[in-house]
Amino acid sequence: MPYDHNSARLALGCMMIQPSLCLSDKYPIDKQDFEQSLFHLRLFQAINALARKGCGTVTAMDCYNLCKNNADVKSVFDANDLSGFIDAVKQLAVLDNYALYWQGIKKSSLLTAYQKSGMDIGRFEHEPERYSIQEILDYYDSLSINIRKQFYQDKTMREIRAGDGFEGIKERFKQEPMFGASWFSRYLNTAARGWQRSQLTMFGAVSGSGKTGVSLYNAALIGCPELWDDEAGCYMPNPCYQHKGILFLQYELNDQEELTPKLVGSISGVPTFHLLNGKYEEGEEERVDRAIQILHDSNIYIVTMPSFTNDKLKACIKEYATLHDVAYVVFDYVSQQSTVSSDIAKKNGVTTRSDQVLSDIVSNLKDAAIENNVAILTFCQTNAAVNTQEVLDAGCFAGSRAMQDKLDIGGIIMPLRRQEKEVADMMCENGNYHGEKPNRCIHLFKVRFGNQIQHLKIWGKLDLNTGRWTDCWCTNSDNQVYEMQRTKLVYSNDVK
Repeated sequence: MPYDHNSARLALGCMMIQPSLCLSDKYPIDKQDFEQSLFHLRLFQAINALARKGCGTVTAMDCYNLCKNNADVKSVFDANDLSGFIDAVKQLAVLDNYALYWQGIKKSSLLTAYQKSGMDIGRFEHEPERYSIQEILDYYDSLSINIRKQFYQDKTMREIRAGDGFEGIKERFKQEPMFGASWFSRYLNTAARGWQRSQLTMFGAVSGSGKTGVSLYNAALIGCPELWDDEAGCYMPNPCYQHKGILFLQYELNDQEELTPKLVGSISGVPTFHLLNGKYEEGEEERVDRAIQILHDSNIYIVTMPSFTNDKLKACIKEYATLHDVAYVVFDYVSQQSTVSSDIAKKNGVTTRSDQVLSDIVSNLKDAAIENNVAILTFCQTNAAVNTQEVLDAGCFAGSRAMQDKLDIGGIIMPLRRQEKEVADMMCENGNYHGEKPNRCIHLFKVRFGNQIQHLKIWGKLDLNTGRWTDCWCTNSDNQVYEMQRTKLVYSNDVK
């Protein structure tokens, strides 16, 4: 076993001159560091005991008095000429060099520990002074890491060298720029590069803002092969149709009496209240019948989960992604529910705050998006800050501001506030954009791959009867017009 006799002798000499050194927190040392020399071990134990008694310096007589009733220890001292040893090491030891002596002792102890565990210490055995303790630790850590990589690999981790394979990616981007499916707003397509898979999008919304309607319209926009075109006056092939499954997860609405009419209204352009009243204007019932057939032919799935947990939520998304080729998910909105809170509290063994619950739900949604390669859109409630805060951001989310960290796209969909109504009136007086006056504004505060200004405001008109959205214009946070193109994303059968 490796043992640095010289460092041990000189360290003991320093301890006899200044016994408090063996009690130092900065240079911790114990009997295990001297186990390879019985004489050094017994001497260290004596110095340690005397130091704890407050001894100012240690002499041979102090050590003999301490062990006068222990013949075995006394015989060890006699056999090694304790008095002569103490005189010699006190002369040779330099207190200012104690840190160096301590390093030598601890290095020997470290190598001994590795040798006892079966590790080969040949690399350091002959010239240990060339290496620091940290270098030795790093060497054996690297060996264990390499062994671990041979026999265990986390399937969720990927390792690449920066730049590997990017030549091919570069060429693919030239042929196929990085865009996802179409959003309900073409301005949003431009700002967020479409609705991309593996991403999590969250919009804050006040009650009655039309979040369900617009999300259903977005589901219809990418999930239905045909949509009613008001300008053409007929159903037209939908260029945004993705040929993929769409999952709408909700826990509040009755899917037959409330959700489905909204979805049919989005497809047909017929106001929902006409369906609910059972009274149609000329030609509308035929449009509704056709919309129902289109809906039957689509891959839109509605799942009601009145009492969900995070595990149930992730399992449901995985099931539909696997069995029904679902690539897009709408989760009606994130809120605290007792079942979720109880679920998380049970795992943590503590009572969990509402903000922690919400943050955990969002974290699970983000994990589900990545694990299943699906795009997830969800909503959350807003707090009172939306009425007073000039620039709307994640601070207006009810619950946890920490949710923002998990989002790829974050925004707030709001009816126009007083100051925004004034701006809209002024804009329309000067000639409004795209022939519509806005009634909603998307306050976009986070886009992971965006290249537009921060805190972009997308102004548009939301038809609450059909969920259909019409873009009007864009501004910065100060309501100054921001010129931005509207991007129409068309699905190609050649690119899936």
